[in-house]
Amino acid sequence: MSAVIGWFAEQPLLVLMIIMALGFFVGRIRVGSFSLGVAAVLFVGLIISAIFTNYGHPIQQLHIVWVMGLTLFVYTIGLASGSAFFRALRTKGLGLNLLIIALVLSSAGFTIGMVALFKMEPIISAGMYTGALTNTPALAAVSNALPSLADSAAVKAAGSVDAAQSLPTVGYALSYPLGVLASIAAFALFQKVFHINHQEEAVRAGVAAVPIFTRNILVTRDDATRIADLNSRIGHHIIVSRMLTPDAYEIDPHLLDEKGYPEEVSIDAGKMRIASVRDVIEKGMIVCVTGTQDALDAATEFLGEDSHVDLAYYDVTSGLRRIFVSNPNVVGVKLGKLGLQRKHGILITRIRRGDIDMVATDDSRLELGDRVRVVTSKENLTQAARILGDSYKSLSEIDVLTFAVGITLGLLVGKIPVPIPGGGVLELGSAGGPLIVGLILGALGRTGPIVWRIPYSSNLTIRQFGITLFLAGIGANAGGDFLKAVTNPASLTVIAVGGVITFLLTSLTLVIVYKGFKLPYGTAMGVAAGLFTQPATLGYANDQTNNDLPNTGYSTVYPMSMIVKIVVAQVLIILMVKMGLGA
Repeated sequence: MSAVIGWFAEQPLLVLMIIMALGFFVGRIRVGSFSLGVAAVLFVGLIISAIFTNYGHPIQQLHIVWVMGLTLFVYTIGLASGSAFFRALRTKGLGLNLLIIALVLSSAGFTIGMVALFKMEPIISAGMYTGALTNTPALAAVSNALPSLADSAAVKAAGSVDAAQSLPTVGYALSYPLGVLASIAAFALFQKVFHINHQEEAVRAGVAAVPIFTRNILVTRDDATRIADLNSRIGHHIIVSRMLTPDAYEIDPHLLDEKGYPEEVSIDAGKMRIASVRDVIEKGMIVCVTGTQDALDAATEFLGEDSHVDLAYYDVTSGLRRIFVSNPNVVGVKLGKLGLQRKHGILITRIRRGDIDMVATDDSRLELGDRVRVVTSKENLTQAARILGDSYKSLSEIDVLTFAVGITLGLLVGKIPVPIPGGGVLELGSAGGPLIVGLILGALGRTGPIVWRIPYSSNLTIRQFGITLFLAGIGANAGGDFLKAVTNPASLTVIAVGGVITFLLTSLTLVIVYKGFKLPYGTAMGVAAGLFTQPATLGYANDQTNNDLPNTGYSTVYPMSMIVKIVVAQVLIILMVKMGLGA
């Protein structure tokens, strides 16, 4: 058996793939309504790494692989969430970031109290704090602060600065796994306590897949209404696609069914036309409109009554087709500015992005991978496909040049040193830098001819692969240290205190954001995951909600949380050592 384990220990890439596969398998196991989801990859990595304790750490050879996974994960989140992030900052985002600062500072104060109460070793406890908040850059900041404390009793007790610098890692390894699990446990607990329905939340927040319908309306309203004014008059957004004037159809009043609907209609299809915002809706017209159920009901009440004359059925001149958006030239530009109807007679009525249908507006911006419903003349359908792209093959690819340039800019930003009080420098690293650049580029959408966003499906694929690589890597690297530390009875206090810090901090965040800020619970989970800068808990939140609310909360507070924790962790170790805690 040892020979087999030894052979696997020499195959780091194979072991990494095994961890990923087993992690996904375990993550799909449900106990009631609870499952670990992608976070299970981390715990499988810890177990397999512990098995390899006496055979070396094979995954350490692939350090760059999981760092790349983290970079891909945060960058694609930034691209997808950029617009929502900056919109949030103009609403409740500022308050959420102030909350994050207050919670990080409060957790540091709680840590000082626990260290004093249980006489815990201060250097290990500082590592425990960074593990409880699941932040590796903060752990590095603690280690970097120790040389300036070389004359302190705590560092001298360790034997040397080098020996002291290994102690925070012990505390981190003890508290990190439980930190992830405690956060997930709090998510599941309060989800039950608050009786959360994620689908209803998504609908209220406007991120759910709300069905879009088409309806024909017979106009009975006496006064004429411009299509350009219709949405403001009914308080909903609809789009009028076809119009038929009263002189273009004739209903035989003798051929009506029992409900009074016509059984025979004579229509001059040549007089049917595609609607324009410049058109006026008048009494006697039949109009074809698209929108949500509520919007269509409001439009029907305002304009007249349902018409069972289906304009699409009788339309012999127009063409209707779903087209993939794959032409970068139309991406990121408002539909009103593109002027597709004005210039080419092409009317876009619906936009489908992922699993969500949206009614098109002049302010809508197309993205690569969108599927749009186009109404135009039949002979113009080929031109519409050419303008929009309609190439599924190209959507299976990404522009590697712009994608690599974006990540490069992110990594460079992550390397910018920022001096902090008391000595030392702050770096955002390979997670913070790419996230910030991704948020900016995602909000911009495009810069001249350069399109920064990538197709929706590609973004999800890269994001999933990135988080899996990251979790497999850190799990496989931490298992050995965790096994050694957990066998020490004195470590139980560190584990318990770290778990309490994580659970209390997560619970406070969920309650304050959900009840205090009145934000969706999905957003609250994202904020908590952003507070801990923890992709594993974000992955769990995404699995539970199946919508983008957690990503919005995560990206809103992640940059601030990263910076504050790095600074506070250094201040914490300096305070505890100089106060002589644990003695």
